[in-house]
Amino acid sequence: MHHRIILRLALLLLPFLLLVGAVLLWLLLQSQKELEQAQQTRFEYFENVTQIRMLSGQLSTRVRNYVYTGSERDLSHYYHVLAITEGHHSRSNGSRISNEQLINTMVLNREEFNLLERARLATLTLSRLEEEALRLMETGHHIQARQKVFNADYDIYSEMVSGSVNQFISLLLERLDRSIEGEQQRHHNAMLSLMIIFLLLILCCLVLGWQLSGIINSKPASQAVYLPESGSLPKS
Repeated sequence: MHHRIILRLALLLLPFLLLVGAVLLWLLLQSQKELEQAQQTRFEYFENVTQIRMLSGQLSTRVRNYVYTGSERDLSHYYHVLAITEGHHSRSNGSRISNEQLINTMVLNREEFNLLERARLATLTLSRLEEEALRLMETGHHIQARQKVFNADYDIYSEMVSGSVNQFISLLLERLDRSIEGEQQRHHNAMLSLMIIFLLLILCCLVLGWQLSGIINSKPASQAVYLPESGSLPKS
């Protein structure tokens, strides 16, 4: 009797384990997808803010070189980089998007957004000083043009851009690293749970096989089929 009870429990447990295993497999695939997405987001955000900082530095270098040397090549490079920041020319990844649009595409918390917005506003002030310097160069006021981009105020705003971006990168990487660690932990838990379910399924199949074998071997003797002995066959 106990064989039949165990058999019924095993038969009930088997579909339940299969269902739980299917759910865990789906969760495992989802966690893998979210982990890959978190890693991709980390890379893209870091690349975006690094470009903002790099392009700002290139603008400062080119405009300072131009007002100091009058090199048309530096002026051409300045306008090219400026067009990239405004979304008129392609970036290194082939996209045409302004710095402001680039910031708006990122999902940020308030502190991170404020740091990037501070950097963006500082770049606008730098752009205004650079435009004034370029206008002065066009009218032949070279000394006044240099004073626009070689002064304490210009340096302060340049440091504000780099400092804000550096703080942003630190906060961003810390947050995204925590997110990646969380996704990795969930992926590990889902994998471990799936392995446990798999072992339970194997155990359940073994129990089923053992119980079925026990039931077959314990059939009553009355159900067995006996062949008559050769000497007892009726004579015709």
